[in-house]
Amino acid sequence: MVEQSIEQCDSPSSQLLSVLDKLQTQGILRPLDKAFALFIAEGLDAQHPEQYLNVSLLSAYLSASLGEQHSCIELSQIQGVFAPDFYFAEQAELTRYLQQCSMVEVITLPFSIAKLSCNKPIVLDGNSLYLQRYWLYEGELAEQILARASQQKGVDELGSLQLLKQLFSTASQQELDWQQVAVCLAARQMISFITGGPGTGKTTTVTKLLALLQGLARAKDKVLSIKLVAPTGKAAARLTESIAVAKLKLPAELQQNLPEQCQTIHRLLGARPLSPYFKANVTQPLHLDVLVVDEASMVDLPLMSKLFSALPSKAQVILLGDKDQLASVEAGSVLSDICAAVTSQAQHSGLAAYSPAMQQQLQQDLQLPISKQQVSAQPTSHIQDNLVMLQKSHRFSASSGIGQLATHINQGEIQPSITLLKASTMADVSWIEPKATFSKAIYDEQLQTLVLNLMPIYRSYFSAIKQGNLQMAFACLARQQVLCAQRNGPWGVVELNRVIQQELSAQGLITTSQDFYAGRPVILTRNDHNLKLFNGDIGIVMPDPANPSLTKVWFNMAEGHLSGFLPNRIPPHDTLYAMTIHKSQGSEFEQVHLCLPLINQQSKGRGLSRELLYTGLTRAKQNFTLYAQQQALQICLKQQCVRGSGLAQRLK
Repeated sequence: MVEQSIEQCDSPSSQLLSVLDKLQTQGILRPLDKAFALFIAEGLDAQHPEQYLNVSLLSAYLSASLGEQHSCIELSQIQGVFAPDFYFAEQAELTRYLQQCSMVEVITLPFSIAKLSCNKPIVLDGNSLYLQRYWLYEGELAEQILARASQQKGVDELGSLQLLKQLFSTASQQELDWQQVAVCLAARQMISFITGGPGTGKTTTVTKLLALLQGLARAKDKVLSIKLVAPTGKAAARLTESIAVAKLKLPAELQQNLPEQCQTIHRLLGARPLSPYFKANVTQPLHLDVLVVDEASMVDLPLMSKLFSALPSKAQVILLGDKDQLASVEAGSVLSDICAAVTSQAQHSGLAAYSPAMQQQLQQDLQLPISKQQVSAQPTSHIQDNLVMLQKSHRFSASSGIGQLATHINQGEIQPSITLLKASTMADVSWIEPKATFSKAIYDEQLQTLVLNLMPIYRSYFSAIKQGNLQMAFACLARQQVLCAQRNGPWGVVELNRVIQQELSAQGLITTSQDFYAGRPVILTRNDHNLKLFNGDIGIVMPDPANPSLTKVWFNMAEGHLSGFLPNRIPPHDTLYAMTIHKSQGSEFEQVHLCLPLINQQSKGRGLSRELLYTGLTRAKQNFTLYAQQQALQICLKQQCVRGSGLAQRLK
């Protein structure tokens, strides 16, 4: 019902408009959310004001939640979260209003037997409320995953064991080789999910898996059509490079017919200009036998659903990613939901996380003594035998500061995180805590501390630029990176780029009288498929060695060579002395300087989360420095990026 602050004598439509206008003024609603609420209101009877106002404003909240990347909202969790001038009816009454509404499709059958069809704009499925399109996306994706999870591939046992001996060392091990577990499991399943933190060997694992699959196919005089995809051009280029390196470590005879080029999901599906639809779809499926999706945590619900819909029924699918990283920029948290559906997690119970049949099969493949099967005490999932969590990081050890801090962050452990960051015994992590003040003099001093810490490597970088040595310049850029939680505001990307350029100019390293000065690093913000340049690619401005009067922006291309482009030809871009943590996904640097925003009455730490902090931390290979108030750090550790979704429940 509406609070007393709204005129009781107003008509329901006037009251609705008043609340919507106020919410839009406060920035709680977008114009799109307001328009959707008014559209739903047109189908409601204003003679029943409580239903009219509740359902209309709930529609606005549902639309606004999608803008916050939630694919659904739970009716039990909406009290007090929407607006100060309106509170919804009790859940039972609200459910009744929705069930009586002609604009709402009410799902009464369990997901396992429900028909995925709907022609109403809103769907009430149990306690969850969806926009129609996102209910269909989620249901169709769950259907596809479950259908594949129920199938196993026939595998030549003897041939598989012979290939596994070539791919993995036979030396006795004190602990399970989870990479080998992943290969053995995924080779038998029509769908598999391989997740792990940075440096756990996801690319190495999938390369060995593909070598095994091609080896088994070759024994039958077949060659599999394997496609590699990633959500962004930058991620695709990184996988191309990583696969090429991992491939060379395999026995020569197992390198045959392995894919060498990764592409974006949009390119594989055949993106249509200015359209949400693709050339490949359920009626025109892709032609492939095996699909590998890298950086799956970055793939949103609509795109993943469309990708699965375009797969042939016999295609084998492997998803790779880090479940603890930031979720996709758009709606959904697909990889995280998939992992959440498996309540019996491999890292806690070893092979006992799997069904007895899978345990026995893995023991045979791993050539372990066949032991009595242990059934986990926790409830199982439909995808219990399709998920492997890689355990061991080869980038940093569990005893390193970065490794320990990553564990504390994922578990939301505030005091252990603070203690570790303050400890002088960990050489690879440090914490510079800005004073909680808004004095401009002190703020500038704090920024200067950061900038001066960056200068030694920047001096090496600009020395390489002066020598015309681009390879050395790119190597210097990879040695350190400033990461920010936000683009604007104190300790944001725009501010830090300005301050760093100012100091570089003061030290005579750059001349800012022109936009494209020698040595300016840039990061692309849009794709250009014709130029093979992609969002997130990093370039360096430098004169063309063949024609020094001509300035170009140089990029390391996926094929391994440097290419220069005239500045007016490259896609939209930003200066790259600092970048957002979101932009850094899929990258790694020797040193990371991570800046969290100052906490004040305006910001209140909005957007901070464990996933954000973990993603920024794990970009560092050797050293990590945090610039943050203790309050900002605590907010990060307390807040999780939990998105409204029913996918995990559908997969259980």
